[in-house]
Amino acid sequence: MKCTLIAGLLLAASVVHADQITLLATMGSKAVVSVDGKRHTVALGQKAGVAKLVKLDGDSAVFEVDGKQRRLLLGEGYIAGNGNANQEGASIVLSPDAKGHFFSQVTINGNSVAGMVDTGATHLSMNTAQAQRLGIDYAKGEPALSRTANGTVKAWVVQLPQVKIGNVSVYNVPAGVREGGDDTPLLIGTSFLNRFQMKRDQELMILTKKAY
Repeated sequence: MKCTLIAGLLLAASVVHADQITLLATMGSKAVVSVDGKRHTVALGQKAGVAKLVKLDGDSAVFEVDGKQRRLLLGEGYIAGNGNANQEGASIVLSPDAKGHFFSQVTINGNSVAGMVDTGATHLSMNTAQAQRLGIDYAKGEPALSRTANGTVKAWVVQLPQVKIGNVSVYNVPAGVREGGDDTPLLIGTSFLNRFQMKRDQELMILTKKAY
């Protein structure tokens, strides 16, 4: 039986009450979760607290809360309150992978790719192959140059109307697109992270949206 370890998902049922749901493992068509510290095994279609398990796919799982679906990668989590995570104070909770990196699914133009938090990157940064997958017309952006491990390459700076991680959206985000299709993940850089207060709680990284 295949068993894939997956890190925690935190979901708030409301402002005054929160279910802490941690996905511990997947086993075939079932998931092992901890709900407020109590261990449960749920099958597809069953609920773990406020979240219903709707799909398992290797190292990812899809949960549904209030009719909205959310795919989680290893180490990804979030907090949702009152069905609206776009308000001030909405939080994204990330757990590190085995190498200490923080990954999350990034959605742009309704399309998603995996992104890695990089506080040293000036912009939300990606290559042209990732930009095409996300439906970004980078050729209309401002021409620039990008320094990579293989030297300096052609690049563009674009303005993204909306970038979404989990149920939390930010708007008018500058992004860099470099020429090529290397294996580097999309980098979640400062142009996105500066919209949040960042803190660490033991291993967790918590991003709380600022007021604008």
